[in-house]
Parts: sequence; C-alpha cells; structure tokens
Amino acid sequence: MAPMAPIDLKCEWDSGFIMSPSEKPRVGYLMFFEGLDMGEFLKPDIEVYTPFNSQEAPGYGEVQLNGDDKKITCVGVIERFKFGGGVGDPLIITAYISAENANILQAKLKTTLTTNKVTKLGWWICNFDVENKLWYEEAYPKDPTTAMGQLNASGGGGFEISVDQTPTQIGSTDNNVYKLKFEVIPAANATYNFHFATSAKTPYIRNWGLKVGTNAAAAAS
Repeated sequence: MAPMAPIDLKCEWDSGFIMSPSEKPRVGYLMFFEGLDMGEFLKPDIEVYTPFNSQEAPGYGEVQLNGDDKKITCVGVIERFKFGGGVGDPLIITAYISAENANILQAKLKTTLTTNKVTKLGWWICNFDVENKLWYEEAYPKDPTTAMGQLNASGGGGFEISVDQTPTQIGSTDNNVYKLKFEVIPAANATYNFHFATSAKTPYIRNWGLKVGTNAAAAAS
C-alpha cells in the first residue's frame, strides 16, 4: 500500500484574528488543548469572527457560532497544521494564544512535566472554495470530535512543546499574542477519524491511532 500523502495546511493567522472583507484566506482555530495535569487548559479565552457563512450548521459539532455576526470562542488561532498521514504520525500545530494562557504554560514548562498526556485536542480549519464560491470546513476531528494523545518526545529527553517568551503583535492593534508549537502522537489503543477536504465537494477521511490485541477484537465484534 502506498503511503498517505502528508497534509500541510498553512493558515493566515492574523486574518484569523482580524478578517478582511476583501480577502478569503485559509483560517484555523485551536478549539481544545487540555492535559499535562493542568485541568481544563488551555482556556478558551479568544473570541473572533469567523468567515464561515454556510446556511447549514458546521459539520464539526464542537463549534458554536455565536450571534448573527458569527463569533467563535477558541483557545488559539492556528498558523500551521501538519500531519504526515500515517496512523502513528504526530500532529504538529502552531498557533497563537493569549498572554494569560502563555504565562501559565511557560511556568509549567519550566518544571519537569509529571505527564505528557494530552486529554482533549480539537481544531477547526476553514478555507474558501473559489470554484463553488463558498467557505468549507477543511479539517477537524470527526469521530470522535476530540482526540487524546501525548506530547511527542524530543531528542533532548524532553517533549515537543514550546511557547515564545516574547509577544507577537496582531496587525496594527495594541493586542499581543504568543506563539505556541507542539507535537502530539496518538494515545495507545485508540483510533480516530479526521475530516479533511480539498474543496466544498471533496471531503475525505484519514485515520489516526491503532488498536491491538483484545481492544481491537472487541471493537470489531
């Protein structure tokens, strides 16, 4: 079987914060990032407008569009989403988070992590279909709607997660955010179906994770 083609979705993160009516770039949102023995963290403390304007509700059930102006609450705005395509390949996500979340996570990373478990991970990436002239959902976890895993190990004995110490300014505003980058590999004996699409009419599914032994036999029965 030929290997799955890798997925590399580069988003216009600044447009995710401040969308221009005349532009239609890919935008992405980090909906959930919890774990590392930090309770319900990261906090969903970013509220932005989303350009997704379908008459139907989003296929990603974890997304709540608030009000007629379609605001969305998330924990971060994505700059890049990478996935090698294999069932064991890491998800590599770069996103911008609030100063409050960054400060808490920076303090956590200065100590030795007691666990690298990520208990809840979710994302929602939208793009514009030029041919069909409408926005569509390009990537999100479909079944289940959030994923579990663990931080990927780094070469130095730590884990693949970092938060910038210096802020990044959002456009010409006075608001600052901090870049977060992390890699997550699937949890043991768990499988996930991820939704992807190359246009509004061409969705497809990629699998992530692996079950072995009795767990796989029970799932197949």
